[in-house]
Amino acid sequence: MSYAPNPSTAASSPRRARYRGRHLPVAALAAVVILTGCSSTSAGDAPSGGKTAADAGFPRTLKTTLGDVTIAKKPQRVVTVGFPTGTADAALVSGVVPVAMPKAVGQPGDVEPWVSSLLGGTKPTLIEANKVDIEQIASLKPDLILAGMHRGIPTDYEKLSKIAPVVTYEGKAAFQDTWQQQTALAGKALGTEEKAAAAVKKVEDKFTAIQAKHPGWKGRTFTFTQGASLAQIPTVTDPNEASARLFSSFGLELAPGVKALGDKREVSSENLAVLNADLVVMFFPSAEAQKTFEANAAFSQIPAVKEGRYITVDSSEAFALISPGVLNVEWAADRIVPRIEKALP
Repeated sequence: MSYAPNPSTAASSPRRARYRGRHLPVAALAAVVILTGCSSTSAGDAPSGGKTAADAGFPRTLKTTLGDVTIAKKPQRVVTVGFPTGTADAALVSGVVPVAMPKAVGQPGDVEPWVSSLLGGTKPTLIEANKVDIEQIASLKPDLILAGMHRGIPTDYEKLSKIAPVVTYEGKAAFQDTWQQQTALAGKALGTEEKAAAAVKKVEDKFTAIQAKHPGWKGRTFTFTQGASLAQIPTVTDPNEASARLFSSFGLELAPGVKALGDKREVSSENLAVLNADLVVMFFPSAEAQKTFEANAAFSQIPAVKEGRYITVDSSEAFALISPGVLNVEWAADRIVPRIEKALP
């Protein structure tokens, strides 16, 4: 299976996985086939009844693409559905541990490394990623469902809304909201706007500091490509894709050569030179795929590869790049920036 990087819809077919209606490049999906503060009650606890001081500001109504959502009181039992990143991140930075969230297959305990440290000993129910079991969700007795990164939400929205208020997204479809928008919308739903805003500012300040530390990166170009097979090489071509936005937050710019591809998001093995940039970033779903690419004469002769301006990202990092949340973008930056520093001193 191959996935091409694009931030807008999740995977839908083996040949052309969809992420915002285009290809998604991540191994984490191949594996799936694919901060503190008050936390929610545990999965076995019932929500407290009656209105309390904690419910100040409720009821409230949020405007989303799929309709206005009224939340009667401050949520205590939150379920997140869809992709295993992004939405759960937004709840956790608001101090709310979901009673259930999608599992991350291939990770220890089926929980992402940027999430596990914030669970505080709580063990949320782990549900299937990108699938909704209506009976299972109903049995969890949620009082709020966060579904902004569930590609099937247009189909599942009505059924889920009969269980609890469902907060989706403000863009045209799942995955189109930025991680900042995701976090702010979840904060509004949870009544934790200040915590959500503080979490966003913390990450944005980090990215500002990265740019200040590396002024020489400003305007330098990059490409981000998945090397699953030389027969099909999906690459990021849109500077508005989530992964491209993250690299641009470091001061880098998507290379003109790949931008010129437009909707033709795949590079042929005969045209690998188009991947050249000041920095070439590759994701390989397996060690065998990486070995095949690096042994290919055309790939090894790409100037950036030949001169050491070439880095790789693993599946968790690639997942964070194409499915960003307020937690995983910071986690990914902490791991990827040192490699960029070596490649672009």
